[in-house]
Amino acid sequence: MIESLKPLYSAALSPVARILIKSGIHPNAITLAGVCISPIAACYAAQGKWFFAALFIGIGSCMDGLDGLVARNTGKKSPWGALLDSTADRITEIAWLSGVLFFYCNAPGGRLGIFLTFAAMSGALMVSYVRARSEGARIPCASGLLQRPERILILMACFLAGSAIMTWGLALLSVLAYATVVQRLIVTYKYCKKNPS
Repeated sequence: MIESLKPLYSAALSPVARILIKSGIHPNAITLAGVCISPIAACYAAQGKWFFAALFIGIGSCMDGLDGLVARNTGKKSPWGALLDSTADRITEIAWLSGVLFFYCNAPGGRLGIFLTFAAMSGALMVSYVRARSEGARIPCASGLLQRPERILILMACFLAGSAIMTWGLALLSVLAYATVVQRLIVTYKYCKKNPS
């Protein structure tokens, strides 16, 4: 949905990417640094310190953008780097939502929050899983209502808005994630019908 904004996002990160390139930092190191930041966001989320959770999610997301920029501009793109990046994306989302889950486990009347956090987490993983399985079978399946950038923006907005909005945001993430799963399954099914071999 917001893929059209990717050039603007990349342009904003380009000055930092140039500094990292001059410093000789490998893109995989940037990826791993982003993973290391995710537990900080999770800890703040678990304590209900939503603003700081959003701040560190934002920093981690910038690292996720920077590793790709550095890799492309230094000719260091590789299958291993792509796999590491995708794995890091899943780890960070699990960490962020685990922090939210821990918060609701310790909050009075947190059952709804627990259910919705689990639904949002499993939905995010299923979106990625369907794409990975489809592309593993050489079936293009990159489209969808709720991809990772949209999930991050919704989650950050919920953190900034506070506890009153969080359950609504988690419900939105859950519904849109599973709608995206269905959407991608339909895309894959139609492709297979046209290309049975």
